[in-house]
Amino acid sequence: MVVFSMVQYPNISAKDLLPLAKEAGAAGIEWDDAAHLHAGHTHEATQAYWDAVHAKLEPFSLVSHYTLGNKRDIQELFMPVMDCAFALHASAVRLNPSPIPSAEADYAVFNVAAQELRTICDMANTFDMEIHINCQPGTLTDTPEGVQKLIKMANCRNCKCSWHPDPTISDQENLKNLQLLKEYLGSVVVNASWKKEYASYLESAFPQIPLILETGRMA
Repeated sequence: MVVFSMVQYPNISAKDLLPLAKEAGAAGIEWDDAAHLHAGHTHEATQAYWDAVHAKLEPFSLVSHYTLGNKRDIQELFMPVMDCAFALHASAVRLNPSPIPSAEADYAVFNVAAQELRTICDMANTFDMEIHINCQPGTLTDTPEGVQKLIKMANCRNCKCSWHPDPTISDQENLKNLQLLKEYLGSVVVNASWKKEYASYLESAFPQIPLILETGRMA
């Protein structure tokens, strides 16, 4: 399924983006919890859900600006995100890993992030949702090994990764990383670094993995 993400269009209203999603050939839609929706605002999330239904777009995900770290009140901080995602009938919530390069992170750093992630995944499981951790340069998930380590330490069935191609490495290296993450893959983000080779590989190897259009189009 191709999913149109609103995250790159903060100054365009959600209702105006729904027709653009259809023009882009998307079957699904992804909201963000900062510009178009606000975590905890379930009334506007419910309205957004019905807007998507009327536009014949499948509600897929909510991308959150929540970032893993060393937070004490995880449930209190993340429950508004879950309430919003539930009102949207979303299947997944995407969020950011701790902003520490995996090469600089020791076991303790991964352990803190994994514990927080486990709590979040337990919350999402109650709503029958998945949590997708974004694969981003300069974070705990900047390498396949970092992704695998974090997800294994969290040890939750509904925890997967959302793969982004890394513009600093070659296409061959990106494809190799993608192959290494096939067991953990929940979604793939089409951004400015997207290449046709990635689409060909995904279509043949993972036809069921959602493609999220952050750029609003396929390259």
